[in-house]
Amino acid sequence: MARNRLTELFEGLLNSNPFKNFYKKNRLRPPGAATEETFMELCIRCARCIEVCPYDSIERADLFEKLQIGTPYVFPDTKACYLCMRCMKVCPTGALDPKLTDGRKVRMGIAVINEKTCLNFLYYKDEMLGVSATGTAQLCGTCYNVCPYTDEAIVMEKFILPVVTDRCTGCGICAEKCPATPEKAMSIYPEGMPVDKNEGYFGRRSKIHGEERKKGNDILKGEKLLEEKQKIDSSDVKPDFQYNTETYDTEW
Repeated sequence: MARNRLTELFEGLLNSNPFKNFYKKNRLRPPGAATEETFMELCIRCARCIEVCPYDSIERADLFEKLQIGTPYVFPDTKACYLCMRCMKVCPTGALDPKLTDGRKVRMGIAVINEKTCLNFLYYKDEMLGVSATGTAQLCGTCYNVCPYTDEAIVMEKFILPVVTDRCTGCGICAEKCPATPEKAMSIYPEGMPVDKNEGYFGRRSKIHGEERKKGNDILKGEKLLEEKQKIDSSDVKPDFQYNTETYDTEW
């Protein structure tokens, strides 16, 4: 009876895995992986995906991954996924979707460029804008050249600035090959991990409003906002209208 009780407690601990929703950039599940919660329930740690990978891109999680130990990960800083699409075919439980065969439909994550360390962005500052960023301006273009879907997942704006599109597969090849030092300019954020840089104006505004509500500040909206605007008199000098949202200036 005691043994059965311990078994139930252990099973309950695994089923309520507190690390299911834990995300970390540059640490990805193999292509075709289910959502993290479902993946942890389906993966039996058989290592078939690890064995079949011809590029040694998939590694087994170690002790530091807690209850995720033994499950497969791709660490693009070390070795990216080259989208051979073999791992899904050997997964016996469906943790990796066997129906996924087109590399263009893979969504392991999204690449994000750090403009402060990207060599092309630094070159643009130095040469095009006349702003001395490093004093050693140089062109790169590695991420654009190594991307398996050039001009789809990564495009060049102004013929020089790399921009990641929503067609990015998150394979991480750009992160692996990025020559920027000491900190690489490319990072891969796993599928399901929010990226503040990509959330846009409305996402940032909702955060500001949420923070203001926590502080107890009154947010003008609806009829109150309309009444405030109606106080503006155009017949003489206009009074300053106090906006209650922050403004965001672009870097360029």
